[in-house]
Amino acid sequence: MGKIIKPIIVAGIALPLLFAGYSLNNSSEKLQEPGTTAEKTVMAKEVTKSTKEKSKTDKKDALPEIKNKTAFKGAEWTKEDEAKYALYKGSNAICADRDNGGIYYVNWYYDNYLYYWKDGETKLILDKWVSEICYMDGYIYCIYDETGKTYKADITPSYEGKICSFNVNTGKFKELAETKAKNLAVCNDGLYYSWFTGPDAKEQKEEYGFYSFSDGKVHKSASKQENGTMQERYGKYAIVYRDRAYNIINLENGSEQLLLPASENAVRVKIADGKCYYNALEDNELTLNVINLEDGKKQKLKAALNISGMVQLNNSGYMYTRSNISGSINVYDPVKDKVKTVKVEDAYSATDSNYFAECLHTDGEYLYTLVNNGMYDNTGTGIIVLNADGINISEIWSSLGYNDANL
Repeated sequence: MGKIIKPIIVAGIALPLLFAGYSLNNSSEKLQEPGTTAEKTVMAKEVTKSTKEKSKTDKKDALPEIKNKTAFKGAEWTKEDEAKYALYKGSNAICADRDNGGIYYVNWYYDNYLYYWKDGETKLILDKWVSEICYMDGYIYCIYDETGKTYKADITPSYEGKICSFNVNTGKFKELAETKAKNLAVCNDGLYYSWFTGPDAKEQKEEYGFYSFSDGKVHKSASKQENGTMQERYGKYAIVYRDRAYNIINLENGSEQLLLPASENAVRVKIADGKCYYNALEDNELTLNVINLEDGKKQKLKAALNISGMVQLNNSGYMYTRSNISGSINVYDPVKDKVKTVKVEDAYSATDSNYFAECLHTDGEYLYTLVNNGMYDNTGTGIIVLNADGINISEIWSSLGYNDANL
């Protein structure tokens, strides 16, 4: 097989220690302390306390008033609920096309433009520096700073810009709101956003809000608890972090159940395969636990696994997360309750697989991830595409240069 010549497309390396109180990037792998800004303090829709502010928001865009909490006894929902309330979080570099397959990605350290990959082919689709990209129904939503001054690929909290959209079919790029944002999440009704000042600012500020598709306006949230940029959803339910506890809210009627009390010391949650997996601190050790969301039963698992960025492919019983071992991915088998660190096979990249995967993404068929060489400098690495077949994982495409010796 002849030499495959690929352009060197390099990507941003997320710092392991984001500025204290501002680690809102969903690709961060660091453990967050309960009570910090980075906690998953979430709500479903924008709600304000003032009567004046309520009058500006369509009723369908407002979260129903929360009723008294009850102990969690299970939650039921339909496929229609899932489609109606689905929410997708932004990423500084990658978002999957769930309709057509493939991914959109930003080439940090190369030309910083937006590309699309599918079936081994790449193409430039937008020659602008955008970040916090998230996809829904033929549109990529993003933040954009035309000056490019806020874009420092090695400092995640530096990204900020106006909220924009890009039609992937027509190529039309449109500014939706002048409001500056750092984080985005898209749902059927609009876009959640959050913004905060950098750590060097004299006055620290935070702002949370919701851009409504129905009226084309930004509605400010009264607090971060009312914002959806970090939430997990389960059908018509949203998991909310408040007072060091996790609660689950019915988005239709506002009823709320206590999912995880503060005594559990839960530090992160992840919905997968109809269950809520969560990491908790026990005697300074990170444990893996699961709640069956149909009946509320809890179980402490034997496996040790950090669930940040955990994803599941279509029709797969396995779950995948990044590994701290070079060139490897963690594979979790929920039936056997075992984790296996799997070496990526057929890795043809010029770095000979000497890279560490960052947060995983999927379009349901493939795994996608940024990779870095473990060095926190500006020697960017790139993006790789992985084919996962059970516990067997192989690299099928890389933005890194390919090496003849491995072909």
